[in-house]
Amino acid sequence: MDSPENLPHPFDPAQDELPPSSKHAFTIDRRKFLKLSGGGLIVAFVLNDFLSFAGETLPQESATAPDGGVSAWIHIDEEGSVRIYTGKVEFGQNIRTSLSQIVAEELKVPVSSITMVMGDTDLVPYDAGTFGSRTTPQMGTQLRKAAATAREALIEMAAKNWNTPTTGLTAENGMVLNRAANKKIGYGALTKGRQILRSISDNVPVIPATEWKLAGKSVPKVNGRSFITGKHQYVSDMQLPGMLYGKVLRAPSYDAKLADANDAKAKAMPGVMVVRDGNFLGVVAPDVRTAGKALQSIDAKWEEDTGQPSTANIFDYLVKNADGENRRSSSGDTTGNVEEGLTAADFKLAKTYNINYIAHTPLEPRAAVAEWIDGKLTVWTGTQRPFGVQDELADIFKLNKDKVRVIVPDTGSGYGGKHSGEAAIEAARLAKTAQKPVKIVWTREEEFTWAY
Repeated sequence: MDSPENLPHPFDPAQDELPPSSKHAFTIDRRKFLKLSGGGLIVAFVLNDFLSFAGETLPQESATAPDGGVSAWIHIDEEGSVRIYTGKVEFGQNIRTSLSQIVAEELKVPVSSITMVMGDTDLVPYDAGTFGSRTTPQMGTQLRKAAATAREALIEMAAKNWNTPTTGLTAENGMVLNRAANKKIGYGALTKGRQILRSISDNVPVIPATEWKLAGKSVPKVNGRSFITGKHQYVSDMQLPGMLYGKVLRAPSYDAKLADANDAKAKAMPGVMVVRDGNFLGVVAPDVRTAGKALQSIDAKWEEDTGQPSTANIFDYLVKNADGENRRSSSGDTTGNVEEGLTAADFKLAKTYNINYIAHTPLEPRAAVAEWIDGKLTVWTGTQRPFGVQDELADIFKLNKDKVRVIVPDTGSGYGGKHSGEAAIEAARLAKTAQKPVKIVWTREEEFTWAY
């Protein structure tokens, strides 16, 4: 891979090939979503209440599509291809397919015409994260309403185009049909790459589940061929031109302080750079093997906290040090008195159960690629909370959030354990000093020892 065109595409990392629109210019507004079309640069102004043309500029305060509008979530280009924007990320639960089905059902288009743009903080509306099994009931509902609103808008556009009432017009297979007049027109011909600037209504008519033809049905997995052929790209597969490989020195115990480090041997290795920032010490090298050797050559001395718990006393330690606020009911209900209840009880049973810690053990260990260009940090990483990791990076490097872009390519599982941005922060620290892109991929040992 010797050019950016050969990299996993940041707008849809799972695609087998780059879409034609990647060859055109594009712009990113401050609300972090971009609408691409086959026609190139898109800047919006309002037409007939819910359309925008390419090539015209709005005042800054009105150039941004609201999160509650169709254009924040859906864009249809001149060829009728559909892009869906969501902050949810693909962790192997196949939501790229299921969300595509929901949109395809309401918008009346084939699943194959849909591209999901997921988990890119520069492009998609804000999302708290992919966790708690919330994607289908929450994001699915949001996209369903957005697609239904877009469908109704397209029918109205066709009616205006034909100078006819909307009565009798229907949407089907990416087109609006007027069977009575034997007319049809494709979505792309209607939008011409323009944004649909219409607010999403909670009362928009959606297709009843009893009439579904795509949603809730078994369909081939989107990009399924790339998975079974090994072509599918994850963060740990990524390469950027001039990229270096990073390794981080791990402490012998939690909260240990780095007292001293002799890194002379590491610095003497060809192509190796050592990065020291307080207790953080890492190396970058032209390849993974050299980075590993450089790290092993560092003679580090640590100050350790001897009062930390062990497996033998972890449960007693947690009970003793638990924050009373955290022991309260999550609902905030603190009424009643446990002791009084036990005293009044006719029968009492007390039993203590100790359960060992269980590692999340994602199939793909934590990984990140970081790059700094003109003061802006871009990180590709596997996280369930791209906007949360954006906040972490902005805080650590003292940047405005518009100077931090987090992109989440498809990731090899997380199981609730990839909410934080450890690998992203490490890669960014190393890349900032190296002034080159840096990739970090945790080992399985690091996952078991240091993961969230």
